Amino acid sequence: MLVDKILFGDRAPLVLKKNLDFQSQRNLLISSNITNMNTPGYKAQDLDFKSQLREAIDLGNQLSVKTTDKKHMGPSKESLKSLEPDIFEEKDAARSDGNNVNIDKEMMKLSENQIMYNATIQIMAKRGSTLRSAVTETAAQ
Repeated sequence: MLVDKILFGDRAPLVLKKNLDFQSQRNLLISSNITNMNTPGYKAQDLDFKSQLREAIDLGNQLSVKTTDKKHMGPSKESLKSLEPDIFEEKDAARSDGNNVNIDKEMMKLSENQIMYNATIQIMAKRGSTLRSAVTETAAQ
């Protein structure tokens, strides 16, 4: 189950951190789009990282191997650290001045991005409280 992998996987902290990094980058990109909504010729941009994070989280049918030496072969956290988002230009129709920024769409993306950022923070907090409860043998809050 995806929630179990997020809460208890050994790569979970790094995946969650990368997700926060990507959400922050996307927030800056969306803000830049909004700032340039009246700049002639400006093309709105966005970034895609969901598919990369899904691949990083999903072990699927892969064999789970833990390396004990950096010279050993197998999955490593280095592949997660090297993930970079794919920045692409929006394909929306441009106005007469060549600008294609749609303020309603950008504000919606900004709201969605903030919700996802907050959800990731909550997952990190829940993971911490669950692990803390397991160690101290108290009920999770």
